[in-house]
Amino acid sequence: MSSNTDPRIRLVTDLFAAWSSGDADAPESMMHPEAILNDIVGGSHHGWPAIRSFFKKGLDKWPDLLLLPDQFWTSDDGVATNWVMSATITEEMASVIGKQHVGKKWSSPGMSWLRIVDGRVEHEVDYHDSGALLKSLNAR
Repeated sequence: MSSNTDPRIRLVTDLFAAWSSGDADAPESMMHPEAILNDIVGGSHHGWPAIRSFFKKGLDKWPDLLLLPDQFWTSDDGVATNWVMSATITEEMASVIGKQHVGKKWSSPGMSWLRIVDGRVEHEVDYHDSGALLKSLNAR
């Protein structure tokens, strides 16, 4: 595990804060314009416009989305981090998740690897379990 003084860890921490801001444009300055985002559940998105579109759809479903990283590992070309993603079940998502869950908070652990080039994220790969959301609700 690496020190939090590493500027790449600061970049990743700031990026995850931007993903958690509720503003679909907030991560743009930290992403390479031709970045690739590979989300194991949500597919592959090439270039900032496609990444923003994917992210905006997520924010429309989960307006209070939080992604909180808590450990970091570095290599020559990037950073890996594990994190917990959470949000509150909205009325909009009730038809998918169930009305009995409206207002409840779900959580899902995950891990990302981010390749950093010239101080910006060029490639982000996100790993998480698509079933964790429902599992977290049933555990409460």
